[in-house]
Amino acid sequence: MNSSPQLIYPTVDLFLYDLVDGLGQSNEQIQENRRRFWQRIYQDGLSDQKLAELQDAEIPFSSYIELLGAEKIERFKYPLDGYYYPVKLGDTYALQIDCSGKENEPDWEQLSLEEKLAQIKEIILEHTHKIPGKMGENWLVWGKLATDNQDPKATAKDCYNALQLLPHAKWQRNYQGQGIFKRATCFEIGQIDIIPDGLNRNQYILICLFAYDTTDAELKDIIGRLYLNLLPLFHYRNKILWSYEQSRQLKRTLKDFSRVTQKLVDSLPDRLHASPLNLDELQQDLAHALSISHYYETSLGYLQEQASNLEINTQNYTKRVEAIAQLDPNSDLCFLKAFGEMATEKFLSHIHSDYQTLKAGLNPLETCIKTIAGIIEIEKTKNERTLNQTVAIASVGISTASLAASALTEQAEGIVKSILPVPANQPTPALNHWANFSLTFGLSVLIGIVSAVITWRILDIGRTR
Repeated sequence: MNSSPQLIYPTVDLFLYDLVDGLGQSNEQIQENRRRFWQRIYQDGLSDQKLAELQDAEIPFSSYIELLGAEKIERFKYPLDGYYYPVKLGDTYALQIDCSGKENEPDWEQLSLEEKLAQIKEIILEHTHKIPGKMGENWLVWGKLATDNQDPKATAKDCYNALQLLPHAKWQRNYQGQGIFKRATCFEIGQIDIIPDGLNRNQYILICLFAYDTTDAELKDIIGRLYLNLLPLFHYRNKILWSYEQSRQLKRTLKDFSRVTQKLVDSLPDRLHASPLNLDELQQDLAHALSISHYYETSLGYLQEQASNLEINTQNYTKRVEAIAQLDPNSDLCFLKAFGEMATEKFLSHIHSDYQTLKAGLNPLETCIKTIAGIIEIEKTKNERTLNQTVAIASVGISTASLAASALTEQAEGIVKSILPVPANQPTPALNHWANFSLTFGLSVLIGIVSAVITWRILDIGRTR
């Protein structure tokens, strides 16, 4: 029981972000992204017809679309005081899930602040239906201090401990900074992502505790403006972290390619000194190197794209912080500005440095490809030259032998007649015909071989000069 609550209107908001279409995704995957987003709100009641109607609300190239049109929000079932607010921010789905507890419940009012916040958190998590934001999540806790002399920092600690949003939560370790906005003291708590899986799992909580004398009308106006600015601000923040996490994944992929490339380069001398050269193995190496080069250059392009995305979203984040600051000239939002500065000084510089370093890894690969291709071309040329030379020598030998055969036919007949005379008026016996053919063939072949040898010698002398 708690007769003097520590916060008036304690409220918790969860902001979830998902990519509409990831890099290289098919229409089926994009449709699945859409269905996954809306299942948080409609669960099993999400028919294909309903999904098609919701898709029609997605105006192309619009930077901010309220996806439920004039209704804007989908309220929780009574007595829960909460709602869904789905929007589309460029290429990202964003969903705000808001809850302030239960309406017209006397027992609810008797709960302590810690008990209320713990229950509100569970209500919100139940309404996500265990579908996390793939691109990132952010929590906002706000309320009005219950007394004039209440310590905002001590109250923020109570809120933080009650929610238990971060694993192994410790205020001293996770506290990142604080500031002032519209006389509300704002506290920033976070935990960095340590899982290298390409997803943004950074945890972030913003607690805003408004001054005791803030009127209900003022609070409603401030919160309304704050929501409209925090929704895109968290969007840019998550896209920065998402791009950086993607760049770390690409860096690991490129390093793996570099190791494979180095093995290929190191094995090249042994390939080239082998006698005889194995052209089949060299052609396999060339195909492997070309494949690595394709994926390496593609990954480098993606890395450069992530740098551009991070730079653009950092600029947008900084502009949004400035826009929030303009709502209150007396605000102190240095804690929000610090993230934009870190994104430029740390994240962006890391990606640029990695790009230059990893781009240099293409040089040995390109040299390897040119070397292998050159060796293969030389060997093919040598083989073609040898074949052409063989054909030329054979052609000379055959031509000479043919000419010799024609010229030697009569001489061969005379020689055979002198050795094997035929009586007058007698037919030439078969033995004479066979001897005539054999002598002509043998001499013509011998002349052809001599001509071929002479031709080979002439070509060999010309090649060695």
